[in-house]
Amino acid sequence: AEGLDDGCGALRLRSLEAESPDLREPMHPRLPYRKSHIVYAVRYEMARTLEDVLSQRTRSLLVGARASVEAAPAVAGLVARELSKDRRWTEAQVKAFTETARGYMLP
Repeated sequence: AEGLDDGCGALRLRSLEAESPDLREPMHPRLPYRKSHIVYAVRYEMARTLEDVLSQRTRSLLVGARASVEAAPAVAGLVARELSKDRRWTEAQVKAFTETARGYMLP
């Protein structure tokens, strides 16, 4: 979801946000991404896991590891909704991402 400030990506983000105004909301107050970036990553960039969204499609893990862990349950919920996944999948994704993110946090 990097580099979406102009061009086709920006048009798609605006379209997603027009469809669902709640996607204009920040993913987390300390991260520079909106919920629309999550949906964009799944629909247009083929993101399929929480870690993919939070570390590859957005750079949330690098920008703020703690904030990304705090955002993980809500982000996993958005990804799960897009991919028609259940609560068990969502919980497993959050657990796996949290374990990965620990390596990026200062003690």
